[in-house]
Amino acid sequence: MRSHLVVLVLCTLTLSRCQSSSTTNYPDEKIGRVFSIDTMGSAYSVRLFPKTYSATLSRSFSLVLVSPVLVKDEILYNSTSSSLIPWFNSRGVSVWLVKIPAHTRLDYFGTAVLPQIASSIQQNSTEENWVMGGVSLGGQAIAHYLQKADENATATGMRVDAVFFLGTGFDYAYPSSFARVLKDQLKSDDLCAQDFCSRYLPELAPRFAAKRSDLFDNAGKPVWSEAIDGSRLRGKKVRLFFISGKIDNVAPSESVYKFYTQVVGVPQNSPDYRFLQAGRMNRFAEDFNHTQLLGSDALASDILPVVLDWIND
Repeated sequence: MRSHLVVLVLCTLTLSRCQSSSTTNYPDEKIGRVFSIDTMGSAYSVRLFPKTYSATLSRSFSLVLVSPVLVKDEILYNSTSSSLIPWFNSRGVSVWLVKIPAHTRLDYFGTAVLPQIASSIQQNSTEENWVMGGVSLGGQAIAHYLQKADENATATGMRVDAVFFLGTGFDYAYPSSFARVLKDQLKSDDLCAQDFCSRYLPELAPRFAAKRSDLFDNAGKPVWSEAIDGSRLRGKKVRLFFISGKIDNVAPSESVYKFYTQVVGVPQNSPDYRFLQAGRMNRFAEDFNHTQLLGSDALASDILPVVLDWIND
């Protein structure tokens, strides 16, 4: 892994624009420090959102987030009055947002590219404790990365302590799955055409929707995997937390739970493995759909505190 040359270039941003703030939203798309990582013959973008140093936590860690893919990255820092990234920043957590370019297969990105990016991030940070977060389809890339967790930790110098998945689907091998409808029925490049968003991404602001063409590689094949074997994530010495929405049609709870049981064997929540269905039956204010899991005030008030408590356990 170390044989691949990884070059980091810090973009020229003013110092004031590189500072974190205690606000609950980042309206400026260019806030943070933008890095370009040249590896595997391509350039990949990573954006660092620095933590707020006035915040305190029971433990220090930095968070590596991977693109949602299905929607634009902006939903993570400029979607609601309290988006995911600034929420963590204001609690003393630096966030590295890893962008997955359009047309990039998630299995390739997770196994070949993400280890190189993790190595480069580690070299440019003083942090010793790392957490990864997979949001929507981007979580599949992390699942592939974790299949060689020990090997990647040794090669990159980054040992990931915990990973959480927000609305990540691991199994789309059923007739009405979002993936099959997107591949076989939706023909428009507008993801929200033909009532696709109303069915799978309700309440999504059109500006956040990806293009349909971005979700297929240059050979016309979907970038996602139809099914991933969860048993390949067993025994990786990484704590895992799976969060699904009660009415999420992109990553239905049933399919996420199936993957979870493959990982843990016997379904049983523990400090190392947890599954959570976000809905009223579990004392949440509402039943969460896919859009709410990616960017909503309810995400910030109801789910992220649970995730942070779990990380700090």
